[in-house]
This record gives sequence, C-alpha cells and structure tokens, in this order.
Amino acid sequence: MSRPAMETTLTPETEMVSKTEPSTFGYIAVHNSSVSNVPEGCVAVSIHNLSNRYPDDLISLDTFLMLASIHQGVIVPIFFPICFSTNIINMVVFYKHGLQERINLCVFCLAVADIMHLLGAFLTQAENPTSIIVKTFAPETTTLGPLGKTIADYKLVGLYGFNWASQLITVIVVCERCYCVVRPLKSQTVLSTKNMAGIIVTVCTPVVAGYFVVATRWDIVCTFDSSTGSIVFVPTASKFYLQNRQLVDILNGTVYGFAIPGFCMTVVTVLTIITVVKLKQMAKWREATSSAGALSAKEVALTRMLVGTSILFISCAIPVFTVFTTILFVPGLTLNGPYHSTFSVMVKVCEQTNFINSSFNFFVYYKFGTKFRETVRKMFHCGRSREPPKQTTVCQTEMSATTRT
Repeated sequence: MSRPAMETTLTPETEMVSKTEPSTFGYIAVHNSSVSNVPEGCVAVSIHNLSNRYPDDLISLDTFLMLASIHQGVIVPIFFPICFSTNIINMVVFYKHGLQERINLCVFCLAVADIMHLLGAFLTQAENPTSIIVKTFAPETTTLGPLGKTIADYKLVGLYGFNWASQLITVIVVCERCYCVVRPLKSQTVLSTKNMAGIIVTVCTPVVAGYFVVATRWDIVCTFDSSTGSIVFVPTASKFYLQNRQLVDILNGTVYGFAIPGFCMTVVTVLTIITVVKLKQMAKWREATSSAGALSAKEVALTRMLVGTSILFISCAIPVFTVFTTILFVPGLTLNGPYHSTFSVMVKVCEQTNFINSSFNFFVYYKFGTKFRETVRKMFHCGRSREPPKQTTVCQTEMSATTRT
C-alpha cells in the first residue's frame, strides 16, 4: 500500500524523526516531506551516513560495523548462556546454604540482578538479528517483529538498570564483610537478615525504576528511505524525552554514567583494602594467641572468596568508569557527534566488561569457596567416590604375619 505525499506540517511522529538520534549502525534519518508513495505507517526520511559527515572520527564506520557484528553475533551468544547458567547455579547453591544468613541472601540477590541485567542485554542485542530475519522474508513490512515490538512497548531496555543494582549489591556485600572482619562480635547482632533484605530492596528499587525512566527516551519509528526505497526502523527521541530532556539527561549521564559507578568503585576499593589488611593482621595475631573474638576459619574463607569477587568487580569497573567519564567530559563523544563510531565502540567495550563481571563470579566462588565447591560437586555428582579404608582386625594381622613367615 502507498499513499500521496505527506503534508509539510509536522505530526508528532515526524517531529520525533526530525530530532532522530543515529541508529547503532552509524546512520542518521532526516525527515523529508517531499517524497511521494510512502508506505502506510511510515515516515519519509533521507538516510545519511555519519562517516561522510564526520570524516575525522578515530574509528571508521566499517571498523565499527565489523566490531558490532562480532559483539552481537559472537560475544553476546557466548556470554549469555554462560552467565545465565552460572548465576542459576549460584542462586541454587546459596539457597541450599540458607537464605537466613545475611551473606547468602546478599549473594543470592546479586545473582538475580546479574541475570536480569543480562536478560535485558540479550533481548536488545537479539532484536537486530531478529529484525534482519523478518526483513529477509517480508521486506515490505511496516511493523516491528514480535521481539522488537515487545522491547519497544514495554521499554525492556530498562532492564539494564539491574546492572547498577548489581553494583550496589556488591557494595553492600563488601560493607558487610568489612564490618564482620573489623567487628566480628558486634556484626552478629547489629544487623539481622530481615533488615539486610530491606536495605537491598530500598537501595535497588529506585535505581532500577529510574533506568526505566531513561528507557522512555526512545521510540521506534518506521521510516522510508527516499534514496534507496527501503524501510528502516530507527530509534527516535520520544515525546516524553522532548518534554523532560533535562531530567532524562541528568539520570542517563550524571547519575548512571558517573555518580553510581564512581561511588561503587571507590567504596569497594577502599573497603577491600581495609578488609585485606585486617585479615593479615588477624592471621599474625592468631599465630601468637587464640581468642574467641577472632573470626572462625569458615568466616575467613568466606571473606577471602568475597575479596576475590571484589577484585573482579574493581577490574571491570575501572574501564567502564573511565569510558563514561570520558564521554561525560568530551562533547564530541555522542551518538550524533563527530566521534560517533568511537563512542559506539566504547559503549560496546563497557557492555563486554559488564558481561565479564556478571559471568565470572561463579568461577571465583568455585575457586575460593570450599563449601560452595563441595555443594556444586554434589549437585552434579562430580566428586570422586572414595572407598572407606578397610579395618584390619587383630586376627587378620596375625594371619598376615603367619603367611609372610
């Protein structure tokens, strides 16, 4: 179906397209009202290659397209099943250990947040291959596929907010362990498991909800490229964003890009150093004397395991914080700026480090957590079966001696 040329007056859809942000493939759509025979439900636009507008970009568009293809076609399909399965195992193991203990509850919630974050990442990354398949079999379609429509209608990009919830839960875990090491006696009575659950919910709920507000920044609009005659779905600035641009930009750039990552990285680094130093002091003290106030061997092993996860978190948080700080203070690093491809590659690097942080906690737990390792082996029946040593009676000993004689 086609229709006459569109009127020159801007509708809400054409107003959004006139302020369109570039898609992830390095192109920008500009409204073109002079085109006729536009498919029903689409807006006529002219698609411009950003590499032609900004030739000084540090990374070429071809290089970015290659890296984006590797990211979506190789890295995401590999990391998602690994992360999903390992975090499911984490949840089951710590549930078996008992959620009535504070630390088990915290690590259980950390695994839940990691799963939700990667579920959102997988859905948004899988939307592009799905749309390509839809366009292959129905090139003239003017509606999104089922996955893309679900993501757009329910703003599932907001699931990325669980990434920051995961960071804050990591801070809570580190605070809990540090206090247990510094004040081993008081730590058992000061904070109950119920209060810890309340803290996690109170901290994480507004963070996740706030990113769903950021997710309303985009709408998906069907556009008709007047130069090629193809139908393209492009992200556009939503009406909500145009009316609340300052609020959304503060949340997206300052809060989620700089404040939360910087706060979490600083707190985790400082408290991890304090915990490690205190553990070494306690080890020397226990060599000289024994005290009821010292941590048990179980608590020390648990603390070392969580110090390992803190080191993993810090290693992944540093490049992410550096990238977002650079984006915040360098004006050209934007979606429609002169360094569009460089900006997009830096964002992909951040996503990959977040995948690593969410996927590798299992391996740290398995390496340093004795109880965790034993539980996993029992779950998968991979422990070595050892026969109990045979008991030798006195009569058997005498008979063996007689036989040898």
